[in-house]
Amino acid sequence: MSYQSSTLNIRPLPSSRRRANSKPAKNKNQHGFIRLATMLFIAGFLVWGSSTTIGLSAPKQAAYQPEINSGQPGYCLDNYHDALKPGSVVDSWACNGTNAQNWIHVNGRIVKNGGKYCLSENDSKVVLASCSSANNQIWVADGVGLKNRANGQCLSLPGGKTKVQLVTANCNRLDSLSEAWTPSFWRGKPIGEVSSLPCTQSNLGDRVACIAQNEWLAWQTEPKLHKALLYDYTDGNPTEEWCADFVSFIYMQAGDPFTNGERGNGGWDEYNANNVINEAFSYHAERSGYLPRPGDVAYFDYNGGHVEIVVKGGPHPTFIYGDSGTIDPLSGNGTMAENQIVSDGSLGSLQYYLSPN
Repeated sequence: MSYQSSTLNIRPLPSSRRRANSKPAKNKNQHGFIRLATMLFIAGFLVWGSSTTIGLSAPKQAAYQPEINSGQPGYCLDNYHDALKPGSVVDSWACNGTNAQNWIHVNGRIVKNGGKYCLSENDSKVVLASCSSANNQIWVADGVGLKNRANGQCLSLPGGKTKVQLVTANCNRLDSLSEAWTPSFWRGKPIGEVSSLPCTQSNLGDRVACIAQNEWLAWQTEPKLHKALLYDYTDGNPTEEWCADFVSFIYMQAGDPFTNGERGNGGWDEYNANNVINEAFSYHAERSGYLPRPGDVAYFDYNGGHVEIVVKGGPHPTFIYGDSGTIDPLSGNGTMAENQIVSDGSLGSLQYYLSPN
């Protein structure tokens, strides 16, 4: 920072004004005191003026804007020329931290400017729109892709090109650069602070375990967002018991959503723990000698049925799960937990494992 000097241009009053304001003569000591006081005042004013000039002239550091990164390296989700009106074109542009790229993914919507505007699908074209509850503004993660609830297609770069209007397309290019989207910020924190590694493992079970651990980390580091997290896990029903919702959400995030769920969202949400077994799993009784693997679902007979996700397999597995029996005051519902408990006395115990096919 360079310091700039400041000078005061103090003009004498016109002589007529001085005469009009003339006062009786002061004695010598009074004159000395007045001169000293005047000098101190001017010195203070100079210091204040200099510091003010410095503050005004110093370049302002722009606040870092949350971004959603395209699979094309160096490119981000962007609304063209930051045109903030419904129907504005949304594209992918070189990442630059400007307001045009100030997007966050929250509660199933991709929003900017504090939630006033949302990413929207319009006849397979992607535009900016005033936020609403419409399905064409709901985007759920499908692996590294973003699937639109209205048409079941994924956010895509047409022909793999940047700087042109985005479209939605069949979610068959999630392993390419055209349909991959990752946040720079997640749950309000830089992605590097929340997850050290992206969950891109080729094995489904490993991806499931990785995503479950990310959610566990987010739950611990972002307590003020517990309600928002529950809204995601439960597909907008955050007051119900949610252990099965959580399992369903994780599998959907891993790109292998359930298909027999109880809600009209494509079936990905199994909110009844007892029905998770109806999905595409292989059954392994607890005493069969099977050693669980990451991504398996563990079923317990607690309170009529409870499910957890195995994040570390072997003879002493580690589980992450939604615990509706322990009230979290920040969510108004249960909390998330991690442990290695397979039996809780009279409350119940592990009954079987379900491994993804």
